[in-house]
Amino acid sequence: MHTPPPRRPRPRDPSARVLWRHWLRLTAGHPVELTVHPAWPLTVLTVTWLLGRFVLPSVFPDWSTAAFWLVAAWLAMADSLAGLLHELGHALVAVAHGRRVYCISLYPFAAAARRTSGHDAHEQLLIALAGPASHLLLAAVFWAIWRLLPMDNAPLRVAVGFPAITNLLVGVLNLLPIRPLDGGRALRALLVMGLLPR
Repeated sequence: MHTPPPRRPRPRDPSARVLWRHWLRLTAGHPVELTVHPAWPLTVLTVTWLLGRFVLPSVFPDWSTAAFWLVAAWLAMADSLAGLLHELGHALVAVAHGRRVYCISLYPFAAAARRTSGHDAHEQLLIALAGPASHLLLAAVFWAIWRLLPMDNAPLRVAVGFPAITNLLVGVLNLLPIRPLDGGRALRALLVMGLLPR
């Protein structure tokens, strides 16, 4: 009597590691699942505590306690939201070129997207550059707002100026032509297109 082979265990449901999910409509007829990892709130709270308890009081000792914690919470959130916008930049360009974007997940120190792949080098170049471009755009917006703020409001200027600096640095860092950074993907696309010597 033939005995059938044992069934392989089903892979663990990814939803078990999701704290929150929401469907985001990038374009008409193209909903994208947005999820938050359970460790994300703990990471934001930890970064907020480190900034509000140690970093900001040592650099700006004349601030009030409320200013420490409000600025710390905003900086921790702004960093995570910048990562989310980075992936949204990739996703929007991918959808514009007919790609399918299934999910964008927000993790403790990063965000990631699941989407279909393509082989067109020009398309890959634009998708790769969209992420760093989102950081550089955010840096420009924060910098423009920072220039309009009153000089005597230090907490507000730090809350706006610090994200301008960090987004500028992250955007430039992502453009470095090394893998797995977006700059490495852009360089590979340029080589495939024959725009750079091999």
